[in-house]
Amino acid sequence: MTAEQARVRTARALAAGVGLVVAGALPAFLAASLAPRIRIDFAFGDSTLGLGVGLFYAVCALASVPSGHVVDRTGATVSIRVAAVSTMISGLAVAALAQSAPALIALLLVGGLSNAMAGPAAAALLRREVAGHRHGLAFGAQQAGAPLGALLAGLALPAVAIPFGWRWAFVGTAALGLAAAAIAPTAPASGIAGAPAARARRGLGAVHALGLAAVLASAAGVGLVAFIVIFAVDSGLSEGAAGLLLAGLSLTAMISRIVLGVLGDRPGLDSLRPVAVMLAASAGCYLALIAATPVPVVAGALLAGVLGWSWPAALQLAVVQRSPDAPAWAVGVLMSGLFAGAVAGPLVVGLLAGAGWFAGGWIACAVFALGAAGIVAATRRRS
Repeated sequence: MTAEQARVRTARALAAGVGLVVAGALPAFLAASLAPRIRIDFAFGDSTLGLGVGLFYAVCALASVPSGHVVDRTGATVSIRVAAVSTMISGLAVAALAQSAPALIALLLVGGLSNAMAGPAAAALLRREVAGHRHGLAFGAQQAGAPLGALLAGLALPAVAIPFGWRWAFVGTAALGLAAAAIAPTAPASGIAGAPAARARRGLGAVHALGLAAVLASAAGVGLVAFIVIFAVDSGLSEGAAGLLLAGLSLTAMISRIVLGVLGDRPGLDSLRPVAVMLAASAGCYLALIAATPVPVVAGALLAGVLGWSWPAALQLAVVQRSPDAPAWAVGVLMSGLFAGAVAGPLVVGLLAGAGWFAGGWIACAVFALGAAGIVAATRRRS
């Protein structure tokens, strides 16, 4: 293989991996952003939306580890295609068949299964196609896919749903999944399509510890994202400004994930070192929100995006390095923790906010972030 061919394969792998992650995450984000338009067709209240998104992430959490096993056994090429095709089927099914809230939720669960495989499959593809000294950058780009999905879902309301109808946004998700499958490079002729998952996984304890850290860090970050618009409006921002704040938070998270991944590629630098410090610092960002006035809310939210939502790429690099025998399984463990936190965080913050104590929700996020920082620091010392 020539150097030019290798560069082309790497670029295709990056595009396919990021595209697959974005497509996998979009169904839940679209259900939330397009809810005002969905309600025109059938009843879809706030509690129903919360139930649907919560179940989506619960399915992702339960299916991530089994999906990692499948990826380790079948290889990246087959797994990418399976995840992409199932994402395409889910998107088209929502567009054509969702005629009621129960039907929409049921079809979102199919999308949850697709999303559970997307992360391990994309990680396996990037690990195979990208040079080892660039894995941090590759995983950073992959993990930027989730906040990019949130950003695209927000844009889908004015750009797609209002002029053309909300169902076309899910058709777009299907098209993105199909494109990811089409551009993903196949396994090299001299390579092995898949290898049996190892029975004895090195670094098993560290992987599970980092999975627990992901639960807590995700609970803090997603808890913030789920309620920052409502809280910002209550704190004196206009609806438009609150929406821009969410977009800015997503953008800062995208950039910081890539930057932290690049730092993990530097020789001699443990990717976990900055994660523990940044998570601990993010606790102050969540506490700043308690002031409930525009300036600290905007500053706290944006800094929380930089410090408290930047960790997925670095943790993914760390678990892959600590489990070379079964990297997709390790990513599945990490993603399972991330999705479990995505369910727990909004639930905790929502319960406290519903009881009239929004400050308690931000205190809980700070505690989650400090707990995650402590686990990451302890894992780093023990590894």
